[in-house]
Amino acid sequence: MELEELKNQWNLLSEQLKKNEIVNHAVIKRMIEKRTLSARDRLIGANVIAVFLLAGMLILFPLATRVIIRQELLWIFYIVFPLLILYSFWNIHVLYKFNLATRTLLELHRWILSYKRRLQIEIWCTPFLVIGLFSSVFLIHHHYRSTLMVVFDILMLAVSVMAGYICYRYVDKRSVDEIEQGMKDLQDLE
Repeated sequence: MELEELKNQWNLLSEQLKKNEIVNHAVIKRMIEKRTLSARDRLIGANVIAVFLLAGMLILFPLATRVIIRQELLWIFYIVFPLLILYSFWNIHVLYKFNLATRTLLELHRWILSYKRRLQIEIWCTPFLVIGLFSSVFLIHHHYRSTLMVVFDILMLAVSVMAGYICYRYVDKRSVDEIEQGMKDLQDLE
């Protein structure tokens, strides 16, 4: 009789252990998905901030009445900044395509590779865009005639490049690496 009771107890414990494993598996999966989606949301937030900053600059730029702004610079400004805003909106659209509920792991891995490739292109193209914009301001406004303006332009260029690299390193790259790690964890879990 005791042997039968022990077997029954053992079977009950085994069933409870299986149920706990299923629950633990689901909890771990939800945690990985939450971490992955929060990294994606961080990228979306960075693009939303970029849209607001660029739109704010577009609004505030004409209000700078104490500074004489040449017409050529206005044309450059009002062409480049709206294009950057559109690019940020497109980026947000692409980021919302990363959906764990509707996509397979293979599709999500392709998305990650595609997004990493875009980040690499951005990190190589952005310095040229920034240098081009600063050079155009430098030449259009004849800043080369004043040593103080040359120093100011060089400092602004250095700060812009450093800020861009820091944003890339600690927001974009870190978030994509977290998404990639989350996808690896989900693949290992299944």
